[in-house]
Amino acid sequence: MPHRRKGQKRRTITPVQRAQWARERKALEGSLITQEGEFEGAIVMEHIRGSQYLVQLKSGQEVFAAHKKQKDQRNGLSFDGWQLWEARE
Repeated sequence: MPHRRKGQKRRTITPVQRAQWARERKALEGSLITQEGEFEGAIVMEHIRGSQYLVQLKSGQEVFAAHKKQKDQRNGLSFDGWQLWEARE
């Protein structure tokens, strides 16, 4: 469970927001990732859950990745915010 600072209240998400965000995540499937580095030229194969996706790198290797939405989305959702999905034990 995420840690909140003392005095912070949990933000309520409306059904409309949840549906919109789900559509945005689903829309990333098939997108080309333009982020520089190891994800450049990769393709989003499948949305798994939340911010987690199955991504095919240019090499053909499939990896699990996490995507964090960027505040500045002028360049598209696939531009930045991708990182390998780390398993937490």
